[in-house]
Amino acid sequence: MRKFIFVFSQVHVDFRRAEMESICSLYKIPCDNNISLFCSERHVYVFEFPSLDDVISILSRSVLVKFAVEWIANCNDYNELYANIGEKEQDIKNYDSTEQSFAIRIRSIGKKNNRIPPLPIITDIGKALNFRKSPVDLRNPCNIFYVIEEYDLNLLQRLYFGKLIGCGQGQLKNHYSLAERCYIGNTTIDPELSFLQANIAKVDVGSLVLDPFCGTGGLLIAAAHFGAAVLGTEINYQIARAIGKSSRAGIECNTAKESVAANFQQYGTEVYFMGLVIADASQHQLWHPGTHCGTFPVFDAIITDPPYGIREKGQKVGIKGKKESWIVKDAQHTNHYPEKAKYSISSTFLDLIDLASKLLVVGGRLLFWFPVFDD
Repeated sequence: MRKFIFVFSQVHVDFRRAEMESICSLYKIPCDNNISLFCSERHVYVFEFPSLDDVISILSRSVLVKFAVEWIANCNDYNELYANIGEKEQDIKNYDSTEQSFAIRIRSIGKKNNRIPPLPIITDIGKALNFRKSPVDLRNPCNIFYVIEEYDLNLLQRLYFGKLIGCGQGQLKNHYSLAERCYIGNTTIDPELSFLQANIAKVDVGSLVLDPFCGTGGLLIAAAHFGAAVLGTEINYQIARAIGKSSRAGIECNTAKESVAANFQQYGTEVYFMGLVIADASQHQLWHPGTHCGTFPVFDAIITDPPYGIREKGQKVGIKGKKESWIVKDAQHTNHYPEKAKYSISSTFLDLIDLASKLLVVGGRLLFWFPVFDD
């Protein structure tokens, strides 16, 4: 087993374990010993994995891992670090060649540090490395060696040293920024959360993914990024067809250029978008291979963000409750354009779980957000 240093983002700390566990399960990477180390107070961990390829696979998916370096040394102060690096000559000699340039970076975790890294520290680390052939290249180095300072209450707790392997997928939240997206709604989910949800659902190339409350398709866009074929249902015709008032400040109405399909075209993933069905998520009869044959498992994952009744009210097809003050004419029939009745939160989630039990294949995952109201 080889040691690697993982530096995590300091947001969504409660989802670190779930994301790491799911990605490792997806790529069949053993991780039981690593998972047990997680706690919300720390952001730097030393993990063990069988190979470098395992770490590269994790970095290719994780949105909560900032970057990872291959472990060379760790200690409590710089004097000890210099000594430890000097003792690792066999581990670092392969990086000392004229074809491999290098640079040294210092990163502080748990402390705001706007200062330029002190030159004496970098100089001493360079002396400890004792490279005789490898040239220094600060702009585009072949190898980057990181010193990671871990602080707690502005007190230095640990130092880690290693060679950078790569960065996680945190940049996806910028690439898929809602500010730049073609079509958004009042409740379009944050991009970082959508990719986090796709990772925990183990969405992969060739997966078939459903969002029964898809809205503007925010969750499906993340799944399509990873190569999944995606399908959504939405009961609100105006949202599904991008008709009516715009959710953007200062813009009155949506334009003809805005649509769910346009979002996928914007990111070059339209080939994975199977379509959007205007349908009621509570009506499970929609999903069947033939008349009266019942539902059948077909989806690898169901990822969704059901309406909570705050910014978007929960609705399903039904008969509105009539008030005593209403006058109903004899000629009025109930089998006209479908009415929408209130859809309680409890019924929404019970129906969703029931739907997943019928449509998910064995091993498929249901991922949804559940509202928690603090007293």
